Amino acid sequence: MNAQVTSQSNSPTVRPLWLADLTLLMVAMIWGVNIPVMKMALHRIDPYAFNAIRLVISSAVLIFFARREFLNGIRPASTLSKRDVCLYAIVVSMAYQLLFLLAISHATSADVALIMATVPMWTAIGARFFLKEILPLMAWVGLILAFSGTMIVTLHKAPSPKIDIKVTSRGEVFDETTAHSVPDAKHLPQVNPQATPKHGSSGTQGGGGAIQQHASDASRGLLGNLFALSAALAWAGGTVFSRPLLGKISPIQLSACSATLGLPFHIIIALVIGWDSVPASAAAMQDVSLVTCTLYSGILSTGLALAMWSYGVKHAGAAQAAMIQNLTPIVAMAAAWVWLGETINSAQALGGGMIIGGLFIMHRSRRAGSSRNT
Repeated sequence: MNAQVTSQSNSPTVRPLWLADLTLLMVAMIWGVNIPVMKMALHRIDPYAFNAIRLVISSAVLIFFARREFLNGIRPASTLSKRDVCLYAIVVSMAYQLLFLLAISHATSADVALIMATVPMWTAIGARFFLKEILPLMAWVGLILAFSGTMIVTLHKAPSPKIDIKVTSRGEVFDETTAHSVPDAKHLPQVNPQATPKHGSSGTQGGGGAIQQHASDASRGLLGNLFALSAALAWAGGTVFSRPLLGKISPIQLSACSATLGLPFHIIIALVIGWDSVPASAAAMQDVSLVTCTLYSGILSTGLALAMWSYGVKHAGAAQAAMIQNLTPIVAMAAAWVWLGETINSAQALGGGMIIGGLFIMHRSRRAGSSRNT
């Protein structure tokens, strides 16, 4: 006889509440680090190829853990709607993953972080109307405070590091900042080979030269911002839509099903759109640092973190889960400071304090509401 997933009450108990908050905090850290990781990777490889490779890895990881659960008797309820699982996969594994990739590729990091910071607001609104989740007044105060802090952090984000590009006499593009060759130059900023070299460094013969340009300048534009806004709406919609499903299927199994259903979509896009860059992408994957970025993004960011996120949504609620996601820009800022030398100014420190304060207010409000209901 097939065992079914044990449904738990929507009212979180004490243990799942703190464990869910801890899990969501870990997800925020993973996703925050993933922002500079993806930025570094997309400078060296075709974005669609990178997306397909990391999603293959994440699908394999999720299938492995989902199979272990299944063999241990944790299986979906018979009432689970396959149609709903497919709809969730379309929104989260297809639409969101593609839109977020396009946003990272076309828009600046600050713009993407700012627009994605609207996710908690969209999620709270969706949870209010579709899931009938009632947030106390103080919880809304904390939500707005944290959202405002996220805006301060992202609007005053330290400038992106500069890239030193040298075009050799053979026409190869070399990134002196990372000491790596760039196999596919079409994804780099359009630059003038005759530009004056930085600090008087001499350019190569044949019109090459050392070119200095902000990384964020390569992807500015309204189109990228629209992609980011669409991605934020898709993620918020998927978060709200997943809450009823998680009473009938485990977070790992839902994430595995969603990733597997969406994987062929991304592979086809990589082959059709990025076919010309396949040889260059294959050559780039010989770089150890690029492989590390791909494994991190595949195993953690789009692999285990998705299941962890689903667990948090199940036990803490959709609005609280999206609330803690506000920490992601802070983690991204810290990672950029460590790896890219970006400094933290007073406005960023203020915004970070507001985010943490908002989280504290909402957490206390939820705990107080839970105590009154018991």
